Amino acid sequence: TIFRNPREVKPYVIPFPERCNVPAAAIRATSDSIVIADINAPAAHVAQHKWQPNTPDGQGAPFLFQHGKPGAGAGSGAFIRMFKGGGPTSAGPEESPFPQALAFPMFGIRSTSIASITLDNEIITGGHVDSSIRLISVDGAKTKEIARGHCAPVTCLAISPDSNYLVTGSRDATVLLWRIHRSSIISSTPELSMNPNSSPTSMGHGQNANSAAVSRSKGRKIEGPLHVLRGHLDEVSCCAVSSDLGIVASCSLSSDVLLHSVRRGKLMRRLPGVEAHHLCLSSDGVILTWNRNLSTLNTFTLNGKLIAEKQLPSSSTVACMEVSVDGNSALVGLNPPPSCSENERVSSSVVSSDESHADDDDDDELLLLLPCLCFFDLYTLKVFHTIKLEAGQDVTAVALSTDNTNLVVSTASKQLIIFSDPSLSLKVVDQMLKLGWEGDGLSPLMK
Repeated sequence: TIFRNPREVKPYVIPFPERCNVPAAAIRATSDSIVIADINAPAAHVAQHKWQPNTPDGQGAPFLFQHGKPGAGAGSGAFIRMFKGGGPTSAGPEESPFPQALAFPMFGIRSTSIASITLDNEIITGGHVDSSIRLISVDGAKTKEIARGHCAPVTCLAISPDSNYLVTGSRDATVLLWRIHRSSIISSTPELSMNPNSSPTSMGHGQNANSAAVSRSKGRKIEGPLHVLRGHLDEVSCCAVSSDLGIVASCSLSSDVLLHSVRRGKLMRRLPGVEAHHLCLSSDGVILTWNRNLSTLNTFTLNGKLIAEKQLPSSSTVACMEVSVDGNSALVGLNPPPSCSENERVSSSVVSSDESHADDDDDDELLLLLPCLCFFDLYTLKVFHTIKLEAGQDVTAVALSTDNTNLVVSTASKQLIIFSDPSLSLKVVDQMLKLGWEGDGLSPLMK
């Protein structure tokens, strides 16, 4: 994986960036496609590109890539602009050729935290003015389902790694847990505990409330909400959920990180004094948090015990965090503060090589040239590799391939960069040739 040999990984910029649908708010990379929802969420444009990782294209790239084609939904642009309150000029000089989901972004929330992609390559968006969450198809960006449970717009959402659960946080200071059905078979006995749309009187009859919720969720891919998770006192800023751990982690703008049970919806633990503006869960139960005000990364156990702490460059911003599939490493995209000029980016940060990281692992503060991608050991938060990006290439979203051999990065400069080890693709081809694979040179036809 790229975590085992990061020094061999090289960047490959995808040509024709205007056809890549970037900058992105969410990316998902599978073995045959890359799905991108752009930063216009909740009214996000949706694109699906075909690719084959670790397969040389014969022209220098260690993968095959084919730009996605604009869908039929792109013709609804005039209808969307009517709700944006203007003509083509309000939509920007460069209108995206990709279909756009229907939404009302002027009155909603626009953030990279309100879009996520399931294992079925369906996009779930929040931030809508009607406080709903919406399931968007990758083909045509059509709204397949609308689910409501919050009393205010959704400010953050996250999907479990197996795409079985969805968790949403809102301005109403609550966190809702939903189930995502990945097949056409809908369970007849869901674990419903509370329906926020029900009146207090109806909630007194648990069986009736559950039956009503089941009837409303029957035949839908988004079922619930299963639980209403309480304990926050302000707008929920970040959240994460893990099916294997049975844990929902969340934090608000004015309260601690809370851990709730997936199965029963009960508050299991409060991490006192821990403020997070971004968090994620590892498969082994390590909680990785970023505090914007203190510019620190921290890791905790599920019991709330501090494992490690790392001081990041002052005023740096964490754009995204991903944990490796084995749960031992973390990838963090670091950007300079928005108001920072190019000269300030260079003068206020010191470039640290990989060798210096190895010698200065005991240093409290991390010195880097921003923007960059940092590889951390999850248990010590020591940096074992850094990928430096050019000025202006601020990271907006990243995605690891399923086997963690490729890294897809979207930048604010409207570039789609794939980081891959070119020697790995040659090893894969050698193995395929030994097994009798036949292709047109090193460029087999893409399906």
